[in-house]
Amino acid sequence: MWKRLKMPGFRSLVALMLLASAGCNLNTPSEGTTQTISGAPVVRIIAPLPNATYREGVSVPIQAQISNAGSDIDRVEVSVDDNIIQTFDAPNTAGAPTFSITHTWAAEGAGTHSIDVLAFRGDGSSSASAAVSVTVVTQAGIETEEPSPTPRPTTDSGGSNQQQQAPTQPPAQSEPTEVPASATPNTPQVTTRQGINVRSGPGTNFNPPIGSLAAGATAPLLGRNPAGDWYKIQYYNAEAWVFAGLVETSGDTSNLPVDAGPPTPAPTAVPPTAVQATAVPQSSANLVAGNWRFDPAGDPACNQTFNIFVDVANLGSTATTTSGSIDVRDYRVSDGQALGSTSGGFPIIQPNQTVNIGPIPFTVSTYYGEQHRIVITINPNGAVPESTTGDNVREIVYTLQKGSCP
Repeated sequence: MWKRLKMPGFRSLVALMLLASAGCNLNTPSEGTTQTISGAPVVRIIAPLPNATYREGVSVPIQAQISNAGSDIDRVEVSVDDNIIQTFDAPNTAGAPTFSITHTWAAEGAGTHSIDVLAFRGDGSSSASAAVSVTVVTQAGIETEEPSPTPRPTTDSGGSNQQQQAPTQPPAQSEPTEVPASATPNTPQVTTRQGINVRSGPGTNFNPPIGSLAAGATAPLLGRNPAGDWYKIQYYNAEAWVFAGLVETSGDTSNLPVDAGPPTPAPTAVPPTAVQATAVPQSSANLVAGNWRFDPAGDPACNQTFNIFVDVANLGSTATTTSGSIDVRDYRVSDGQALGSTSGGFPIIQPNQTVNIGPIPFTVSTYYGEQHRIVITINPNGAVPESTTGDNVREIVYTLQKGSCP
């Protein structure tokens, strides 16, 4: 009777029992092969870039890729200066060998800060800490201003071209997150797709911003600039401007007034010399979203992480003043439903220089067999001053393959 046992099958059973007792993780890709995952997970921070500089109040995208993962990843912790600011519980339910997490931190506190990411398995073991240092700087002149009783933006009633200073950031609960009760369903308004800056005029050269709006906030829509790429809104008791590419409009916009906005701030002049007065040329960096590619090549597959690479060019005549971020979002083409987002970053770019950014890992897990649209936005929050933002967006339409989705 014992001679009839098939020893290869018996050996396989013993091998599986040994793997289980060793705390290993088995992951089965869609091709049907079995991949063994053991040892500590590995964390790599994609964004922000090391030694990047941000102004206070700017949204800093934090993105990390966790490899050698598997389904027993218990949590991922994101810390700033050893203080945990976000915990992702059971972040890898699909059991993928590699996945990514994204979080946004509002830069605060002038000086150097350490951003750390740790991944933990269910047995308590963890990855090595992945860390980057960033620098936060104050808005020009804000540290010398007396705080006003009400942190609201003001306008220059005298009509001068003097640039407004950024007010103290209003508390989140006081942001205009809904239209006044008197508004009708046809009243035009904007709704933010993400946290954005609010400026005193239609352009990033109206700097620094006079405030910000959180993701999902709404505000009355008052007009647009002639190019249609900036909207004038009501911001507390003042008029202000937001970039049209980062908001959605609703209501009747057919008769929206066209407003050129206030005069563009003049370049800062150099003190006159004995020979002739000269002026410092205005910064004219111009970021452009260029060529892109997927890795692996071809249409992405459902529930399988792929990487995005994109060229970021500076076609202006001056270098960018700081590093910046890249926003990546996936939409279902049939109804425009947002299905996921991630982010990346780019360094300071010299004039006429092109930098290939990537990998930016991304995973789409719904609606396979349908067309999707990925929208890549360079410098989405306007944190990097540039002459125009009309060429910062790149769109990709593809058909999501079935992959490992049921």
